[in-house]
Amino acid sequence: QRHPVGPDMETGTWAGANSRTGKTASRCGSSTTAQFNSSPCSSPWLGRRPKAPARARVGPRANSSRRLADDFGVSVGHEAAMERAFAHLDRDAGLEIAERSHQARQRVQGSSYFYGELDLQAQLEVLARAEASKGGVFVDLGSGLGKMVLAAALPGVFSECRGVEILPELHESAVQARGALLSDLAGRGLPPPSEVSLRCGDMLREESVADADVVFVFATCFPPEVMSSLEAKLSEEMRRGARLVLVSKQLAGCGADFAPFGDNNGYLSVSQRHSKWNLDCFFYVRV
Repeated sequence: QRHPVGPDMETGTWAGANSRTGKTASRCGSSTTAQFNSSPCSSPWLGRRPKAPARARVGPRANSSRRLADDFGVSVGHEAAMERAFAHLDRDAGLEIAERSHQARQRVQGSSYFYGELDLQAQLEVLARAEASKGGVFVDLGSGLGKMVLAAALPGVFSECRGVEILPELHESAVQARGALLSDLAGRGLPPPSEVSLRCGDMLREESVADADVVFVFATCFPPEVMSSLEAKLSEEMRRGARLVLVSKQLAGCGADFAPFGDNNGYLSVSQRHSKWNLDCFFYVRV
């Protein structure tokens, strides 16, 4: 059973809505040409907004996310190290890097280059929901600045965390941030993360997910043709029992190969510190 949203639509829910019964809106259909602050995707959670305070944590989510972070093995020291490593690489910086790269040379179709990310607490929430097994492999297809890969590596749950990013400028920034994080952790005597591998390449052709236990894809602005190729790859390569997490998109053409995973029919709405909009995440298991 699929959620009642077309596969070519991205969705966001107002912050505070914890299920599909909350107020929901759709934005940035893949075929739209609407602009948001000169960005190719009109989704309100990805367009540029005034930056939130670096440590802003208010409301009920602050306590629940702190407990989740502790349970998932990320200490306050690890979290602070992540913030230092990415001090000058917030969501808006990633978007600007991606736009400059795309203008210099178009490597992807349509608005696929458009940059988006989850904050650390949302990343931990998603990882916990995926119910990863100790010693597994995590793969991020379209890893951008590498934040999700490093967040997955921090708790030491996975044996290996990999990311592939097609835009070299984003990849180079991710590699620098990884180096800064590892040096910071070592210098402060904090436990090292799992093995982290970041590579520059095409996620559809140059990164296998055959050994992955959890595959993550931030697919908000992927057009239908990219989603179709991605689904074919996932169906062909992912092994049975492996988890798939899609942000903003749902599977359309490989329903027989995947089933919703977890509570609420595999749906989770995650809030973001930098936006009043939640992001819709869809969890699947390869059958």
